[in-house]
Amino acid sequence: MNAVLHRNYESNAPIYIYQFSNRIEIVNPGGLFGEVTAANFPDVSDYRNIALAEAMKTLGYVNRFNFGIRRAKEELQKNGNGEPVFDISLVTKFKVTIPINKKW
Repeated sequence: MNAVLHRNYESNAPIYIYQFSNRIEIVNPGGLFGEVTAANFPDVSDYRNIALAEAMKTLGYVNRFNFGIRRAKEELQKNGNGEPVFDISLVTKFKVTIPINKKW
């Protein structure tokens, strides 16, 4: 959901979801945006497409703004997954690596 909301829609590149035996990687076009910097990520959020953000909130996909990563981390912890790793060094892309529960 975060990849869809925060991607750069000026790019034709798709959102990639890779599944490995020990992790899932999600890569979407669009690096950090607006007010978000490497120093304040993930505590600050900004939106490339505010109309899409409002629509997702109205439809119930977003509870409140600037809460997506925190919520995702909580859900991963409930599932027994490890802590996600965010690669914010990619200038035109954003990547998150999610460890898979070792019991699976």
